[in-house]
Amino acid sequence: MQLPTAAIVVALPTIHREFGTSIAELQWTVTAFYIPFSAFLIAAGRIADIFGRKRGLLTGTALFAAGSAMSMVAPGVEVLIAGLALSGAGGALMMPSSMSILTNVFTGERRGTAIGLWGAATELVSGIGVLVGGVLTGALDWRWIFAVCIAFSALVAVSAIRGSPESRDPTISRDVDYAGVALSASALTALTLALIQTSSWGWDSAAVVGLLFAAVLLFALFVWNERRSDNPIISFDFFKRRNFAGSTIVIFVLDFSFGALLFFLPLYFQEILDYSPTEVGLLLLPLTGLMVLGSPLGGRVAARVGPRPPIAIGLGLMAAAVCLISTASTSTGYEQMAVPLAMMGFGVGFALTPMNLAAMNAISRDHAGAAAGLLVTLSGLGSTLGVTVTGAVFNEAFTVRTVSDVGDAGVEISRSQAQELDGVLSGATGSTETLDKIAGSKADEAREAVNQAFISALDTSLKLSAALIVVGLVLAMVLMRRTSPADADPVPPVLATGAPRPAPRGTTG
Repeated sequence: MQLPTAAIVVALPTIHREFGTSIAELQWTVTAFYIPFSAFLIAAGRIADIFGRKRGLLTGTALFAAGSAMSMVAPGVEVLIAGLALSGAGGALMMPSSMSILTNVFTGERRGTAIGLWGAATELVSGIGVLVGGVLTGALDWRWIFAVCIAFSALVAVSAIRGSPESRDPTISRDVDYAGVALSASALTALTLALIQTSSWGWDSAAVVGLLFAAVLLFALFVWNERRSDNPIISFDFFKRRNFAGSTIVIFVLDFSFGALLFFLPLYFQEILDYSPTEVGLLLLPLTGLMVLGSPLGGRVAARVGPRPPIAIGLGLMAAAVCLISTASTSTGYEQMAVPLAMMGFGVGFALTPMNLAAMNAISRDHAGAAAGLLVTLSGLGSTLGVTVTGAVFNEAFTVRTVSDVGDAGVEISRSQAQELDGVLSGATGSTETLDKIAGSKADEAREAVNQAFISALDTSLKLSAALIVVGLVLAMVLMRRTSPADADPVPPVLATGAPRPAPRGTTG
């Protein structure tokens, strides 16, 4: 269920060129999955418990497969975005349903083994997803990513039909907070649309101002609805626990920065340094591989000294890594990027498990499922805003710098013309023709100016991400308490987080 976001990032430059999309439209190919996934995830678990876990898994699988099929045959970026959104909704229903089935079918040690294998599978997809995306895009076509998703859906459906009985929880209330789901999804969509479209509409345009106002109003209505609902999808009482509140800050900034990095790096490697999709998949393996390595190590350290030291070290490594990556130029070699990429991956993993343990140990076992669902939802929110906020900063910086640098090359262009030139980086036909028409004999100088504008905008947007990590680190250290090395009766932690880094991962409790 997580392969689209794990693999699609490596295919972004190819989609950029094939469809002639803007950077803003590329942002939607990532966030389209996360918005419904984040909004529906918590309620999806309750729906599965009420109406049947097997039914929920099959329904989610059908939606996921249908969305993958739409994406596979998409004639343009609009259909691709719609397909990814449908897949996100299906994935939200699949994840808690599959976990509930495992919990219901297996008992004792067999349950632990089953959950461990489930978690290992999500780790594996996250670790090799970018490689799979790179190989499929380079050797075949990016559409094969979704063919694999369809095959995976068929496997899940057959396994569910043949191997798992229907189960539900007859003791829980059948009341589902549909209003909360609708309000959260609408608010996040309005905010995302406003941030992504600022480059073309302008911050002071009526449309952007109206969308931002609508987002604030919808979020306020969401909070009001949750506080009066008998079965809210989010319990704000969780945030009264300092370690849980601090952990939510950590998971948000972690996925914000990782989401931004995984959006821009494939574009940089392929469109500026001219690597192939397969090479990019290989080059990003240290980033994802060391994340998997750092996660259990961070857990062992937290068990001895508490969660704050490994969280501080992990976030510190991330901030330093993002700052180093932001200094990249049009001539930077991979050997100069390898160390900060490894630092970033290890830092994410080293902070991740202690953060999960601190959050889940702060909540009673009776509320562990809701708390874990909230953490994964915030993970998806961080990934979404990481792409949209840094993308908005990037787009504005790119436009301003393009106008300036192309002007210095002797070609005067407007903001609207500058916005059309981001496709020059990928070799999109429309953008290349526009540049040749505008610049004439100075097309080569103008093209180099566009490349330099990309590098400048990348530096600005990643520095913002690094600053947010530092702020999150300070806030988390102030909020979180010094806990004993290990709680007497710890709650099973969330396995890992989300991101269009590779993808969101599930929970164990």
